[in-house]
Parts: sequence; C-alpha cells; structure tokens
Amino acid sequence: MQTDINQNQQSGQFHSKPLNWVLFFGSVFFFTSNLFASISILPGYSLELGSTPFLAGLQNTVFSATAVLLRFIFGPIMDQKGPKPLMLIGVFAFATTPLLIYLSPTYPMLLAARVYQSIGLAVYLPGISTLASEMAPPEKIGTCLGTSRIFINLGLLAGPSAALFIVGAFDFETWLAISAVTSVISFLLLYGVKIPDVSYRTVAVAGSLSQIKKVLTEKLIYPVIGGILLYAFIYSGVVSFAAVHIESAAPNSQAPYFFVILGVAGIAGCLGAGALSDIFSRQKLAWPLLLFLGLGATAFSMIYLSPFLIIICAVILGLGIQGSSLVFAAWLIELSKPELRATTMSMQENSIDIMFAIGALVFGLAAQGPGLVSAFMVVGMFTIAAVIPLARISSKIIAGKTQ
Repeated sequence: MQTDINQNQQSGQFHSKPLNWVLFFGSVFFFTSNLFASISILPGYSLELGSTPFLAGLQNTVFSATAVLLRFIFGPIMDQKGPKPLMLIGVFAFATTPLLIYLSPTYPMLLAARVYQSIGLAVYLPGISTLASEMAPPEKIGTCLGTSRIFINLGLLAGPSAALFIVGAFDFETWLAISAVTSVISFLLLYGVKIPDVSYRTVAVAGSLSQIKKVLTEKLIYPVIGGILLYAFIYSGVVSFAAVHIESAAPNSQAPYFFVILGVAGIAGCLGAGALSDIFSRQKLAWPLLLFLGLGATAFSMIYLSPFLIIICAVILGLGIQGSSLVFAAWLIELSKPELRATTMSMQENSIDIMFAIGALVFGLAAQGPGLVSAFMVVGMFTIAAVIPLARISSKIIAGKTQ
C-alpha cells in the first residue's frame, strides 16, 4: 500500500523569510530546553516522591524506550501528513505533562506521564531535521541544519541549569509550572511557522513496515547508519561517564569546565560542518569527522597524563560529535525521497537512542571492571578502525551509481 505525495515546493519556489526561521528556532530552543531539563530534573523529583534510585532511573528509560517504539508509527504518518502537525501534537504533550504530574504527585502517575510525554520526543526531534530541510534552499540544507542544532545545543546548556536553579531557589512545582508555560510558547512559535505547500494524493495508506523497507532499498544508507551508530556510542559514553572518568583519572580537575567547552565546541562544530558540507560533499566531510572523533575518544583515555588534555579533548569531542551528527543527518536527508524523509530521520533518532542505551550499559560495566581508561581507549581505536571500511563501502556504492 502506498501514499503518493506531490510537493508544490520545488527548489526555488519557496523562500523562508528570516522571521519564519526565528519562529522555528525559538520553538526548537524552548522545546529542547524542556526536554533536557525533564531528563535531568525528573529523576530527582521521583526520589522526592519516595521512589528508589532504580525507579528514578527507570522512568527516564521508559520515556526513551517508548519514544523509540512510537517512531515506528509516527515516522510514516509524518511522511504522509508533513512534520508540522505531529510536531505540534508533540509540543502539546510536553505542555500538558507537567499538569498531569502536578495534579497527582505519585510515582505511578509520573511513569504514566512520561509515557505520554514520550510522544513529544518521538515526533519533535526527527521533525526538526525534516521541517528544516523543507524550509531550506537545497544548496543551504547543511547550513540550516547546523543552525538548528546550535539551538538544540543552547537548549542543552540552558535547560538543565535553569531547571536546577529554579528547583533550588523555589521547588519542583514551580519548575513544572514554568515548564508548561515555556512549552506553550514553543507551541505558539511553531504554529506561526509557515511551511512549503504540500499536497497529498493518497492511493492507499502505507504501513510503517512498508515505509521502512522502502528506505532500506537505498544501499548507501547502511554505511551512513553505521557512522551514526559509532558517533552515538561515543556520545553516550561522554555524556554519561565523562565526569566520572575525569574525577578518577585526573583528580582535582574541573569536570564542569569540560562540559562547557564541549558545548561551545559543539555549537562551532554544527555551524562549521554544516557550511563546509554544503560547499564540498557530505561524504568528504563525514568520515574525516568520525575519524577525528575516534582520535578524540582515544586521547580522552589518556587525560591522566596531563590536565591540559581535558581541554583539548573537550574541543575535539565537541567538534567531532556535533559535526558528525550534523553531516550524517544532512547526508540522510539527501539520500531520502521527500515522501520517506520523516521515516528516514526517525530511523536515525532510533539508532541514536538505542546506542545511547547500549553505550551507557557498556561504559557502566567497564567502570566496574577494566576501567573507563580502557573503555575510551578501545572505543576510540575501534571507531578509527571502522571508519576505513565504512568509507570504502560508501565510495564503492557512490561509484556504482555514477557508472
């Protein structure tokens, strides 16, 4: 069964005005601020409700796992209806979740609310790349994606820190109210975004499995997904265990400075990689960036040699993670057909979420066994070794297409 989609927007017919981008980026910032804040704050709220540390972590796991499952449903629907309607539903879920938690402050309600809130995670993140690619001129897709990821990184920097300040100065209930209000702002900003006219001619409703099979007929998607899995695994280890690694390998070093530098370097990586991939090609930039990231992870295992290495590694990892993330996302958009774009980006987000879960488990086991020095060393060297065959496979596929 199949859905045919006719886009009235062709390469030069739709021009998104600066105000349109301001509305879009503003919505992205407020949404991601609430997303990262909820991931950081709600485990503490769960403990305040009397849950065990295991249950406090479980509600975040349920939140992410449910989003992975929902993307198999919502990805194809987003292809059929366009990203904006489902993104609005996702922001609405984020705006009303604090109300559910506030009205019934119990762990079962918190768990149920997180399942409901996962609708937003499932549709908004893949929707960012899909909608940005629709709004952007074809020759500026990488730059526009890079700019959108800058606001995602700003949300990461601002959301958790602001939430921690609010909870410390006031209480969890005040943060819930502010979260609801800022989510409403995100909703209103997104509602005001003008999008390309898209007309849908439905022959029959396509099943999610059918859409995924169509995406997988593109051979080049396999090495690209392989690259995404590699950077996501390193990203998971850095986010989850960098602070622990710094404290154990380089005592008396300032781990918070590492994350500030990591975030700033990530923002620079987003903008620089986006512009460069537009000028050159995704392939010419993706694999060197991933190789650079592997070197950064390997060097991060050696921070016990000098505290100065912490700063260097923060810069390399920030540039490598966010630069790789952006270029591989832009590459997927180029490979995907417009009617399969949301399904393709949903597969990317699921790949990242799955590797985050696996990465946290592997690095956690390593911390209790051989140690994080060995873990970062092995992961970095494995990434360096894996880049070469993945790059060769992609080159052969591209060469076969041009013949």
